[in-house]
Amino acid sequence: MPVWNAEQFLAEAVDSILAQSFSDFELLAVDGGSTDRTLEILAAYADSRIRILRAPPGIVAALNFGSSQARGSWIARQDADDISRPNRLETQWAAVQREPRAVFCHTDVELIGQNVAAIGRARFPRSQAFFALRLCYQCPVVHSSVLFKTEAFRAVGGYHGQQAEDFDLWGRLVETGRVVGLSEKLIQFRIHDLSASKRHSEVMTTTAEQIAIRHCQRFMRLSETDARHAYAVLSANGRCRRAEWIWFLRRCAPRLRWKSPELYAWLGLQTLKMLR
Repeated sequence: MPVWNAEQFLAEAVDSILAQSFSDFELLAVDGGSTDRTLEILAAYADSRIRILRAPPGIVAALNFGSSQARGSWIARQDADDISRPNRLETQWAAVQREPRAVFCHTDVELIGQNVAAIGRARFPRSQAFFALRLCYQCPVVHSSVLFKTEAFRAVGGYHGQQAEDFDLWGRLVETGRVVGLSEKLIQFRIHDLSASKRHSEVMTTTAEQIAIRHCQRFMRLSETDARHAYAVLSANGRCRRAEWIWFLRRCAPRLRWKSPELYAWLGLQTLKMLR
């Protein structure tokens, strides 16, 4: 849990972890130089499972340093402004135990905070195939909802870059094992104007586009030119020309590395919308 200047929502976030029904964990609170009451709030907790770590400034530096210090075989992420449901860790742990090849687990979320009613919701990906396709045009999961295998995380080199670091990481993790998607809303994801995604939205959008194009190249074995074309079609969200969608179905969809009924259902639904 990166905790830089997190005093506004920090206690609620920490309390939600300490109240988990699954209790065999350590909570790594990674501070990158807070100037508010963040460290004072953390120091007030008497729970020995909390480890307060000091890291260089920056979210990626904090995430990589904290992950390097983790002693568990799996790492769960949560931001300091979000809330985990009491059964979050127990449910995700049970899910990855049922899938021996699992390296990554994510859940659906409940939106809380400012103007949540105005925010659209994309279809939640359950299968590996649909998860990978969504990575070709947008980040399909909330960072605070994920649980990933420590060994796999370290094998792919951890977080890269300075923005959209999670979007990039999921594309590398998905190639190392199975992705488990849970439909339960186990995280309350807070929307507010002080979040990092709001403060760095312009740079993050540009970086995310570059990452998505790379995913198109890898997951559909496309040239850079075709990958850019595929990204443009997918990110148009059903508003591209019919000829462009047909091109994607013929040129790109058959090349997708993973297949699933969920993937084909989504492609079929998009096609029906296009034909109306």
